[in-house]
Parts: sequence; structure tokens; C-alpha cells
Amino acid sequence: DPLTLGNKHGKGKRGATDLDGLIRENFGAHPRYDPNKNTYVNFGCSDFDPVKGLTVSLYELDADTFRSSSSSSSKRPRQSDVKNPPVVPNFRLKAPALLHDFILTKNYCLFNINDTSINPLSALKALLGLSGFAGSIDLNESASHTHIVLLPRSLFDETDQSSVDDIDLFHDERILAIPVNNHFNFHFANAYEDETTGRIVFDTVQIDGMDLASTTSHNSGRPFWKNDHPFQTVTPSRLVRYVLDVPNRSLAVGTPNPKVLSTRLPEFPSLPRKRSTRRHRYVYPAVARRKVTVDYEKKGHAGPVGGIAKIDVEFPENNEYYSFETYEFPGECVLCPKVRGENGNGEEEEEEEEKEDACYLLVNVVNGRDMTTDMLIFDVEGKGALEKGPVVRWTLPVFVPHLLHGSFAEGVTFDFEPFRRE
Repeated sequence: DPLTLGNKHGKGKRGATDLDGLIRENFGAHPRYDPNKNTYVNFGCSDFDPVKGLTVSLYELDADTFRSSSSSSSKRPRQSDVKNPPVVPNFRLKAPALLHDFILTKNYCLFNINDTSINPLSALKALLGLSGFAGSIDLNESASHTHIVLLPRSLFDETDQSSVDDIDLFHDERILAIPVNNHFNFHFANAYEDETTGRIVFDTVQIDGMDLASTTSHNSGRPFWKNDHPFQTVTPSRLVRYVLDVPNRSLAVGTPNPKVLSTRLPEFPSLPRKRSTRRHRYVYPAVARRKVTVDYEKKGHAGPVGGIAKIDVEFPENNEYYSFETYEFPGECVLCPKVRGENGNGEEEEEEEEKEDACYLLVNVVNGRDMTTDMLIFDVEGKGALEKGPVVRWTLPVFVPHLLHGSFAEGVTFDFEPFRRE
């Protein structure tokens, strides 16, 4: 609940919500919004079992009630009491995987599936609590390709749970698995279906190599950020665009694939919620403080983010950047749409395509020198707006450590009167 910050619909594990029994294991950090259906789609992974493998479950929730989209009416009983509970599509991977994010289109859920294996010694240390499980996953950097897997959202419409249990991604005829150049990714930006060509376009932060063990305390026995040269084992990132030829189950030909959108070590790409699953013009990631020249196949050329960007996916030469001080580090950008007025007929103005950037950008910035945290607001509407700097900068009353993800709750208004009376 954005007003109380309390959890709704079930106690779940360790104080979290299980959405009245819908969620089986956990809930991913990146629920994706579908503005056409007003729903959120997300996934959750089971713990890896050496015998059974890894199970990944998919969920679709009404964006207003946070109940299964197949039983979203508030008049219906709790999901845990329904005789015919919502169908939860799920697939199983034989090898471990670090699935942190996925992407959504009108008709598909997209996952990036790498060739991985488990390191037995590292896994034992993880079981003993000596390191994180991610450090026990070995990514095959010599593999020829990575698969972009497309699961049709029509799976949510099935009425028989057994028909969507333990889906085999590479042998089920309902699933599309398209090979692309081998790479790793933590975060996607957005995806959409081109209605003219039938192709799927998506933007992702691509890393050509990843040693998951090197970014944990697996080797040194201490936190990654306390190492003398923490980035010497980290491969640099870049923001790229892929175009998939869905009918032919291949990369589209005729254009650079992938197309490079930014080489400034981007991460945490964001965009306005209403652009999700739709064609977009701009993406807003955190980036390196200055332009860098790196070898994307070599480790040690990465570094911390020290700025933010407005990436023009159609004309990357028009990208805009704003850099913070050398001791300031931004988190993920959050986009807040501007409130438009009414036209002369008393009707709300319709959103114009060219006004996609009519929004404010909110970002928290950690000051590592003074150990303070600032909230900054940028007006990003129009060419060059980001580079003018923040329109508001406010130092928070308490220090908040470096943040990862955030979201903007539209339409929420706080009433402070009860607090004044108390």
C-alpha cells in the first residue's frame, strides 16, 4: 500500500505478502506494466534443486487490486478460497540461472536464458552461509549464443493447470527460442511489437561476459565494494537494441542487430510506465560520469555510475547526459508524468506521441564524501532539458544508502492532518 507502506493480501513469508496464496516462492524485482490491460506481469523463481532444477512461475495481476487478473473483482473471494484458483504458468530449467529481469510485449513474456552450470564447491559454501548462491553459478562465456525465449501470454488463459506446468522452453511448440550473440544481462528497458512488420523490438543492457563469483564475497571473504579494485573483474556494459523476426525465429536482417544505443556503462534503464509494451523514443539509465573508451570483451574496464542520461533510441547521436560530482552516485531513475490540463471542451487533453518526454525524473543521489543523500527532480521535457540540471534538489533528513530500484505511485495523495493531530 503506497499510503501505509504495509503489505496487502496475505502474510506470506518473513512478513512479506503472498497475495493470498498466489505467489509460490518469491516475486521478482521488476513487475512489468501493461497499459492496455491495466495489469502487472511478473515472475518468481524457486530455490534451485540439483534433481528437479529451477522452476520459474509467471503471474498476471490487476494493477489496481493486485489480485490475479483472472479474479480481479473485489467482490470475489480471496484467491486462497477459490475452488478453481488462477492458473500459474511455469517453466523448468535443468541448470541454475540468475533471472533478475524479463520484458513484456502485448503478446509475449521475454527472458534471456544463458548456458550455465553450477560450481559444486561454491554451492556448498552457499549452503553453509559463507557466500551468496549467485557466486555458484558459472556462466559459459565460450557459448556461441544466448537464447531469447518468448512465452505467449495466452498461457494465462489456460483453464487446466497441468497444461502449463513444467513447460519445456526448447521443445514445447508454444514457445519461441531465438538464438542471439552470447551475452549476459541484468536489466531490460522496454519491448514492443511492431504492428507493421510483426517484429519484436527490445532494448537491454548487455554485458559480454560475467563472472558472478567475482562480484560477491565468494573469493575475498568480504563485501565486493570493500576490495581495493572492485571493478577489475567486472565486464563493462552497453545499452543495445535487438530486433527479432518472430515468424522466422531469428534476428531480423537489414539493420545492425544489435544496434548500440549508449556505451557509457549504462545500467538501471527506466522509462514512463505508460510506455511499457509500447513503442518508445527515450530511455533513462544511470551512466558513467564521463565518456569512456573501453574494450567490451575485457574485464576491468567497468566502473561506478556517476551520472544519468536521456537516450534517444532512434538517434543516439542526440543522447543527453548529466554528470554528478566524483563522490556522488545516483540510483535508478523514476519517471513521473506531468499533469496535463483540459481542452476547451472540458475534456482531458490526449497524450501526444511527441510529448513522450513530458515528465519529471526523480533520482536519489548518495554523497559518499559527506554521507548524505539528496533527492533530485529533473524536468526532461524537450531537447537539452536534462542537461540543464535539476529543478529541485533536497537533502534528505537521514542518510539513505545507495538505492537500486524505485517506482512512482500515480494518483496517491497524502493527508497529513491525522499525523498533525497525533
